[in-house]
Amino acid sequence: MYLFFKDLEWWVSIRHPKEIWENHPSYLVGEVTFYIFGLLTLKHALRLRGRFPYLWLASVLHGLTVESISYFLPDIDNFWHAQSMVMLLGRRLPLHIIIVYPVFIYTASVAVARLRLSRWAEPFAVGLAVVLIDIPFDIMGIKLLWWTWHDTDPNLFDRMYWVPWNSYYFHATFFKEIICCLLTGMFSFPLGTLQFIPIYHTLHDKYHIHTEVCVFLLIGVYMLMWWTGDRHPEHDARTLPNKGWFDELALVIYLHYFLYMLLVFIDEPQNIKSIGVHEMIGECNATTSMVTALGQTVSKRKYLCLNDYDEGYYDFHCADPPQHGTEWYTICGNGYTNHMEYEVIITGLSLFGLYVYTQMMKYSGRQARTGLPRAVMHKMKRH
Repeated sequence: MYLFFKDLEWWVSIRHPKEIWENHPSYLVGEVTFYIFGLLTLKHALRLRGRFPYLWLASVLHGLTVESISYFLPDIDNFWHAQSMVMLLGRRLPLHIIIVYPVFIYTASVAVARLRLSRWAEPFAVGLAVVLIDIPFDIMGIKLLWWTWHDTDPNLFDRMYWVPWNSYYFHATFFKEIICCLLTGMFSFPLGTLQFIPIYHTLHDKYHIHTEVCVFLLIGVYMLMWWTGDRHPEHDARTLPNKGWFDELALVIYLHYFLYMLLVFIDEPQNIKSIGVHEMIGECNATTSMVTALGQTVSKRKYLCLNDYDEGYYDFHCADPPQHGTEWYTICGNGYTNHMEYEVIITGLSLFGLYVYTQMMKYSGRQARTGLPRAVMHKMKRH
């Protein structure tokens, strides 16, 4: 019986919300918010029927696949989530993180569909639309210790506001259009990985070009594809303001951006204590090798070196430094070196995202519906 409950705890573990609120309040707010967002996007999918519920489910499967693989393959095991109310897989996967994927991918896919782009161009627009949702989440998430990154992984070396540029590359390339729920959820990860080879692995790994350059090259290509596909839109792609455009997804988008604008002004990262699984502490000279997609062998430190690490968003000022061999310990948030800079970047990016999504949802074609009687579909097209 003891072994059964011990095994069960590896699969699912519970943390009291009061403990999170006392040490890491913004994380509790984020967790609850994403549960609400997940329910809103699911409600939207079930209301529209047809392919939409399958797209939502495929996004969940995609998220579960990406997260699970990342924890158990040493070459890509390079991030650690903070501890939420419900943790899965040995306290590595917060339940709400699975919901983040449909909130990002489903919302972006449905919004872009209203542009009535050429079908071949739509996935590129979805990739950019996902990045637009992700940017404030990534910047504020790492600053507020919602997760931490591996200190010496070569793929994470180039960063902006402590966010690896590769994170944006990842979100742009792992787009999907629903074809088959199971195939989409399970195989979008390896197919997305292949898109790292032509630009990132070739230019970064072989020619040592900064990841920022690779990301902007990718974004440039995607923007050209989006723009080219938009040169000859369908006849109903640009309409007067859509009645009823402010639906569940519009509410998600507005609350999403307003959340980060609120957090950047009121939260104090220097008061955060993140207690949980982090990069294991160990000898500074212990290294491990990893093989890139081009077959090159690179190395990274096997453990976090307490005497020589470069993660400026946390330290140990609020707790005793952990001992060697420890992976469950407390890290402490650091305050803003320039708070105004964060306020400007988060507010600016959020307002830009709100403008783009409002244009897509309010001033584009009507929401495509499937699963309705053919006569109703014909009537919708006439009007």
